[in-house]
Amino acid sequence: MTIYIRYALTFFLLLFSSSLMAQTSNTDTPVQMINAKAKVFYLVRHAEKREGKDPSLSAQGKLRAIRLAKVLSSTPLAKVYTTDYKRTRETALAVAEDQHLAPSLYDPTDLKKAAEVLLTQQGHILVIGHSNTTTALVEHLGAEKQPAINDASEFDRLYVVTVDGNNREVSTVLLRY
Repeated sequence: MTIYIRYALTFFLLLFSSSLMAQTSNTDTPVQMINAKAKVFYLVRHAEKREGKDPSLSAQGKLRAIRLAKVLSSTPLAKVYTTDYKRTRETALAVAEDQHLAPSLYDPTDLKKAAEVLLTQQGHILVIGHSNTTTALVEHLGAEKQPAINDASEFDRLYVVTVDGNNREVSTVLLRY
């Protein structure tokens, strides 16, 4: 008898969640909403760096990069994007190695194009940028305006931007790591 109750509850939960999904958009049918694959972007600024032109990560930055890998260890990433600077590539290194991925490069001077490329991707995607590009890229992905990152001292923001399969609905969460 207990198994039948579980099956009935599961059926009603699925039915209820499907009806909620159908109510989120007037233009999509429930089948389209269920089949639409959401993509999830994780955007961070590079970890703490040393001084100089194109510097490497500091000791604290290396620890933060390892912490990022631990935070994302239970999330199967499809891709890792980074800019072509030592500090961003080094921030990506632990995550990429843990997930057996080769980081891809994007151009931080053309964030509109970067967002267009990202929005064609599927799955969970990590993007590592800079204090002057991370919040702008979050906004290009469809989020509301974000507060600027303090260039001197703020390295712990982790944006989680979820975009539905049709690139219409965007949800943004700001975490610290």
